[in-house]
Amino acid sequence: MGLTENDIISVIIPVYNEEAHLTRCLDSVLSQTYGNLEIITVDDGSTDRSPEILKEYAAKDKRIKIISKENGGASTARNMGIEAAEGSYIGFVDADDWVEEGMYEALYGYLSTEGSAYELARIMCRSFSDDGKLIEEPKNEDGKTTVLKQEDYFRELVMHEGVFSLCNKLFRSSFLKQYRFMEGHRNEEFELMLRLLKGLSAGVPTIGSVLYNINLPVQTADGGVYKQQYYEDWMYNAFTACRIARDYYPEYWEEGKRLRLVRLLDYMTHMPIEEMKKDNAFYMRMERFLKSEKKEIKKNRYLSRKQKSYLFLLSTSPARIRKIQKAGQRRH
Repeated sequence: MGLTENDIISVIIPVYNEEAHLTRCLDSVLSQTYGNLEIITVDDGSTDRSPEILKEYAAKDKRIKIISKENGGASTARNMGIEAAEGSYIGFVDADDWVEEGMYEALYGYLSTEGSAYELARIMCRSFSDDGKLIEEPKNEDGKTTVLKQEDYFRELVMHEGVFSLCNKLFRSSFLKQYRFMEGHRNEEFELMLRLLKGLSAGVPTIGSVLYNINLPVQTADGGVYKQQYYEDWMYNAFTACRIARDYYPEYWEEGKRLRLVRLLDYMTHMPIEEMKKDNAFYMRMERFLKSEKKEIKKNRYLSRKQKSYLFLLSTSPARIRKIQKAGQRRH
């Protein structure tokens, strides 16, 4: 194995109807060169063959533990995994993703020796479409380890310049167990990373090797159906990030305000026009906020020209602009 492996790493895998990908995921975790693993699979009320697959694997490898629960979402599944974890370190893998065999050895090797001051370490990811085609490689894969300052990691998060998933990271259990995912929140990983920031004063080490593979399904989790709760959660996170920037990282406040406006633009351009009315309290709050941000839209250097133009148009009357746009699309 290459290491003494005195420490257990708890790997938490939430599972919901992933029979098409689950064997690949489990095989990749079981093949890790770091073998002292506690693999906690949390079946979130699957209705396909996922529970049977989990039982088959657990029967062959005693490192696999199965927790079964009624469907409640990835956050509840991950929280149950955190509570059950007995390892000194905790990692997460999504059931439709897979990891390279040296991932946990690399992360553990860094945290257990050089990185004693760090609460987490991360590696780089590549993304694939559901049919196996490569979508995106990281920009700099040099094998070196760099440490991002706490404030610079915040900037990376709000500018969406990195992967804010927890799955490409390994955490000290003593640190992560202080936190839980916000259950029922649709942008829960980003929300948790914002809360985790305060404990990352030593910085965030990044190992420049691509060891985690992300599977990006063709459709969204909602199958393309508009759900206002999704946007309410994203806006909640954007406003939270902006407050954090103002209070703790003022050098990045403009980036925080840019995130708030980009998320608002996404909301205003995706919600059904028929829901843009006065009895929609959340929409009315967002409309008032948009109209109050005209100066910021104009001066924010991190907004593209196209984003600024569309935000300005929408700030006059979002519903009217959307109706004009829709009419123009019908004519063409």
